[in-house]
Order: sequence, then structure tokens, then C-alpha cells
Amino acid sequence: NAGPFIAVPPINAGPFIAVPPISTHLFDNFLNLFREYSFSTFLLNSILVATITAVLVTLAASLAGYSLSRWQANFKYYIIYSVLLLQAIPSSSTMVPLYSMMKMLHLLNNLLGLILVYTAAQLPFFIWLIEGFFDTIPREIEEASWVDGSSYIRTLFSIVMPIAKPGIAVVAVLSFRAAWSESVLVLALINSRHLETIPRAFYEAARTMGGGYVEYQYGIVAAMGIFFIVPLIIIFLIANKYLVKGMAIGGMK
Repeated sequence: NAGPFIAVPPINAGPFIAVPPISTHLFDNFLNLFREYSFSTFLLNSILVATITAVLVTLAASLAGYSLSRWQANFKYYIIYSVLLLQAIPSSSTMVPLYSMMKMLHLLNNLLGLILVYTAAQLPFFIWLIEGFFDTIPREIEEASWVDGSSYIRTLFSIVMPIAKPGIAVVAVLSFRAAWSESVLVLALINSRHLETIPRAFYEAARTMGGGYVEYQYGIVAAMGIFFIVPLIIIFLIANKYLVKGMAIGGMK
């Protein structure tokens, strides 16, 4: 039978780019987060802890930074850098005494204790940071307000703080981000499942099988990562104007 030297298979004429159909299982991992992993509890705990920590750190750092900025003393900068030096202490070296202290104060396995620890850990750096913003505000503005009859408190909150708004925004956003993403202290101080935060929830995505084998649920971890990063992106987009201005002022210190 004489046939062609080269047999060409039949060609199906179709589009050059075929879009695959959307799978019905596309959102299964997101649904399983709330069904099997109690992710709504982790999410609410993270929002509560990060928000309260950011408020406390911003308020305390602003007041302390303003006081240090306006304090006239030859040894002022020794105090400032001594406070900043506390950041050089590794958290692992203070974990055991911190655990003992929280247990003695009955704040172990308590969100209030976690918030207080986060606030105390962040304050040294943010006091030093925002002190530089207050240094850029001329004292003559406050003196003119005092001459007009304003009190120290009113001058601080109606004149100085609005001018320092970019620096305050930097402290608030960075403090929220630090509390939102912290994972070491929550592992040591929180034992109850209903008090865990999102970073602790990532550990729940691992399942120990027989023989010590660990199976990681990559789909669940990816879904958690989206819920973890989206709030931070939204906050940075909202505060972008103040963050850029605040970073610029801080860089000129």
C-alpha cells in the first residue's frame, strides 16, 4: 500500500491560549481555615493584641520621646543610648526570667500579659526613634503658644503632636507590624488554643504522622499567609503619605 512518507496527525483547530476551567476546590483551603483550624479566633486575637500594643506603644513612646527631646541635660544622650542598648539583649536570654515573672504576676496564658510584654519590648527603640522627630520641631512654636496663655498639656496635644503626626504614624504602623508578626513570645507565654495568634496558627498546619513523619499542609499555610499579609498591606497603603514623610524627616536627623 503506497502511502505518504510522513504521516501528519489530525490537527484540532482551537484557540492558541486555552483558559483552564475554574476548579470548584479553589477556595477549599480558605474554607478549611475557619472550619478545621478555628482561624477566626486566631485572627481576632491578632487584631486585638496588635491594635492595643500599637496604641500603648505610640502613646508611651510619644510622651517619653517628647520629654527627652525637651529635657536639657548634659547626660541626656547617655540615657537615650542606654535605653536603646536594651534592644541589643537577645530575647532568648530573657525568656526564662520573663516566663517566671509572668507566672508570678498571674499573667501567663493571658492576652493582657502578652500585650504588656510586647509593649515593654518595643518601647526602647520607638522612644529613641520618635525623640528625633520632636527634635525637629522648633521650641519657639511652643513658647509662642505659652505666651498666648496655653497650658503645657494643651500646647503638647494641640500643637506639637499634630506637627509630629508623620513620626507618630511611623511608630504606630511599625509597632502594629511587630506585634502582628511576633511568634517567639506567643509560643512561650500562650498555651490555650483559644488565645493563640496568627503566627502560632502556622504551627497548626503541620500534622505529625506515624514514625515521626510531619506532613505540612501547604495549601492551608498559603491561605494563612494571605490573611496574614493583607491587613499589613492595607495599613501601609492607608498610612503611606505619613510614612514617607516620617521616614524623610527621620533620615535628616
